[in-house]
Amino acid sequence: MAKRALLGLCLLSASAFSPLFADETSSFCANEWPNDADMRAYCVDEQHSAARQFGQKSGVIRDACAEEWLPDYEMALYCFNEQSAAQNRLASDSADEVTSHCQSEWGSDHEMVEYCIEKQRAARDRLSGYPTSLVSSCRGEWGQDYEMIEYCAQGN
Repeated sequence: MAKRALLGLCLLSASAFSPLFADETSSFCANEWPNDADMRAYCVDEQHSAARQFGQKSGVIRDACAEEWLPDYEMALYCFNEQSAAQNRLASDSADEVTSHCQSEWGSDHEMVEYCIEKQRAARDRLSGYPTSLVSSCRGEWGQDYEMIEYCAQGN
């Protein structure tokens, strides 16, 4: 995985039209579309476009997406855009115990933090329909994990 990320970073630092980049892109697209020349050509064009855009990005999110997705530049760019958007939405959200729980659970995966917060808050809200003593007992076992507290309460 680290070798792929390093190769991707090297490719991005070189011209998007260098022979090494062209070989990497051609190889990737040939593997994706072995029996369809039109789709291979389309894939190469899309990969070049995504690589140019991805090459202009920087930071921790970019590095994580490069490591996860390269040599697929379209997916690396998609990852960067989605993670950045989730990070921006999280920055404008009010922090609470659910936010802390989800951030400790998912770290810098902003999309998963956001998803976790949504699910945990919904479970927390549903807990009002259960007896307080049952919720307290389950909370003693599961701490801040409201989905598990709810699951525990459902089983009792």
